[in-house]
Amino acid sequence: MTVSVALGREIYKEEHLKVSYSRRRFLKNTGFVAGLSAMVGSAWADVSSAKKQAEPFQFQDWSSLRNEFELDYSWRNFAGFLLASPVRSVRESMDYHRHRLNRNPANYLLEGYSYEGEARKWAGKYLGVEASQIALTDSTTMGLATLYNNISIRPGQEVLSTEHEHYSSITSLKYRSEREGFRVNTIRLYDEPQKASADEMLDRLAKQINSKTRVLALTWVHSGSSVKLPAAEVGKLVAELNRERDEADRILFCLDGVHGFGVDNKNFEEFGCDYFIAGTHKWMFGPSGTGIICSREAQMKDISPTIPPFNLTGEKSFGAEMTPGGFHSFEHRWALSKAFEFHLQLGKQRVQERIHSLNTYLKHQLAETPGVQLMTPMSSELSAGFTFFRVESMEPTAVQKLMKNNKIIVSPADRDAGPVVRMAPGILNSTDEIDEVTQILRKLA
Repeated sequence: MTVSVALGREIYKEEHLKVSYSRRRFLKNTGFVAGLSAMVGSAWADVSSAKKQAEPFQFQDWSSLRNEFELDYSWRNFAGFLLASPVRSVRESMDYHRHRLNRNPANYLLEGYSYEGEARKWAGKYLGVEASQIALTDSTTMGLATLYNNISIRPGQEVLSTEHEHYSSITSLKYRSEREGFRVNTIRLYDEPQKASADEMLDRLAKQINSKTRVLALTWVHSGSSVKLPAAEVGKLVAELNRERDEADRILFCLDGVHGFGVDNKNFEEFGCDYFIAGTHKWMFGPSGTGIICSREAQMKDISPTIPPFNLTGEKSFGAEMTPGGFHSFEHRWALSKAFEFHLQLGKQRVQERIHSLNTYLKHQLAETPGVQLMTPMSSELSAGFTFFRVESMEPTAVQKLMKNNKIIVSPADRDAGPVVRMAPGILNSTDEIDEVTQILRKLA
């Protein structure tokens, strides 16, 4: 006899027993209310040896894609760049690991470390590298701090960075420089973000790099000014300069990539950087508390760990030795592979085209709205999933409140190019939702 208990969309199956556990579907199946406790107890008794049968994702259209998420679509969410709702396959995987950990924590803890390797492997597939080049972290902040805390900087060498970096990057470098006494040279790459150009950014960088520059600490997409760095061109510039340098003096190009990661269709090698850092709970729709560092080298070079790894396999690689050990939200880390799998199934190019087209549409709408100043470059070559603007008659916090009263979520920012209002149209948004925003703004004129 087949027994079905609706407690979610994740399905466990062993021989003739099939258990699904969605609260939403359970409430619809009221015929199973009687005797639920006994049935659930029996089902979970066997779940430790059950085989997970995940429903494969197949893209149909952007509207139906919303079914893969649990977002409240009565709200217009343009702030997914802060923290995104994880996709269905990620939620199912988290539930799968969580229930097994809850049933037998010690045993499943040891078994579960293999899933850490799976997460590194899938991240490598997404970026076009080997798993040995990928370390797992809990966030972009952890990745930046881990990297900058112990990257090779000798006495007399310097760091070159910019005013456009995130607080986490600035502060990580500040802690290290105050402790060891090296200089962090901080510059601006452009004066007005909407007028930024690739040539200007490259020229300003090239003029500030000197013989003492050891680390180039940059960000791909600036979260305080919305400008996208021409990272590949920076990588070529660094490669050219490094030809004349000894190995101990070569420039180490480090790229905070979080707000281009999951937006633009790029592989790691295209950046020409030594290290790429990103969180995966934003544009990637991964579990909260997850992120990666990707290294040019598969082995440890020019860096050492800050947090001891729990490297049970004894693997000698950057990925294994730079993944911080300790006890984490394991079900989140182990479910991370599903976020990369989802994006690859969806198609990196398809994602890029959708996000860029929505932001281009928004930029044109804002540019035509009286009393609104567009702060983002119109070109998709110089921007990604962010669009920033100002309203002449209102402070950004007041605009945020007005939008919230209309069930629209935007984010104010008062750093770098601020004060501005930030909007991030993503794959779950539509042009109709953008029109709702601009209609409200036009009423303010």
